[in-house]
Amino acid sequence: MKAVKESTVVVVNPTHYAVALLYSKTSGGAPQIVAKGMDDLAARIRETAGEAKVPVVSNPPLARSLYKLPLDTEIPEEFWKPVAAIIAYVVKLKTPKRMHKP
Repeated sequence: MKAVKESTVVVVNPTHYAVALLYSKTSGGAPQIVAKGMDDLAARIRETAGEAKVPVVSNPPLARSLYKLPLDTEIPEEFWKPVAAIIAYVVKLKTPKRMHKP
């Protein structure tokens, strides 16, 4: 669960699958699968992510596909585009909004 707390995002199929991804802009590599689980373990991953304020994004087809991949590996190129969109969304959520002066 430590890896979940340090992850960038958790991609879920709302009830059955959860896959935690870690992306480091400085590493230059693709996001890495740092934790994954099904059913009860998926529920614990979602709970841990919530407690650690790690965004949880629902994308059932992507969650199922990522779950099939080995743990501690970078995601393959075929998943770059959908994962990049999720990470961009998460970064936008975490970026403080600027106050505009009239």
